[in-house]
Amino acid sequence: MEAAIVVLVIGIVAVFAAPRIVDGMREYRLNMAMRQMADLVQKVKMQSVSDNRRATLTIDTANRRIGMITYDASNNVLSTQYAPLPPGVSFAMPANNVAPMTGAPIANAISFPAPGGSTTVFQEDFNSKGFPVVNAGAINALYLTNGRTYRALTLNSVAGLRTFTWQGSSWRDVRR
Repeated sequence: MEAAIVVLVIGIVAVFAAPRIVDGMREYRLNMAMRQMADLVQKVKMQSVSDNRRATLTIDTANRRIGMITYDASNNVLSTQYAPLPPGVSFAMPANNVAPMTGAPIANAISFPAPGGSTTVFQEDFNSKGFPVVNAGAINALYLTNGRTYRALTLNSVAGLRTFTWQGSSWRDVRR
C-alpha cells in the first residue's frame, strides 16, 4: 500500500513536471543554436584574419546546418566544415515579424546572399581584415525558431553582432 502511494505521488509530480522540462529543453536548444551561430561568425572572422584571405560563413537551410569555407592563396576552396543545428531548431521568423533593429531585413529568415540563385544555401564572405564583404552600412539578419519562440542575429558591415529575443510583437536586445 505504501509503495503504491509513493508511485502515485511520483506519477503526479511527473505529469506536472514533464511539460516544463520539454519546454525548457526547447529553449535550451534554441539558445544553444544562437550561441553556436554567433560563435561561428566570430570563428569565420578570425579565420579570415589568421589566413590573411577570404573565409565564408555558409548556411544550408535544407540540411539545417551552418559552416565555414576556407580558401587557399589562389582562392580555391581548401575546406568546408559544417555543424548541424540542434534538434528541433530551424530557420524561420515570426508571422508578424518586425525588424529587430533599424535597417535589418525581414523579407526572409536569412538575408545573406544566395550563391547561384540558391534558395537553400546562403553565404557571407569575410575579407582578410575580418569584415563582411558588403556595402557600408549594410545589415544582414537571420532568424531561428524552435517552433514556439524565436531568436534573431544581426551582422552589420563592420562585423558587429547583436542577438534578439522575440517578445510576441517586438524584439528585445539580449544585451539589455
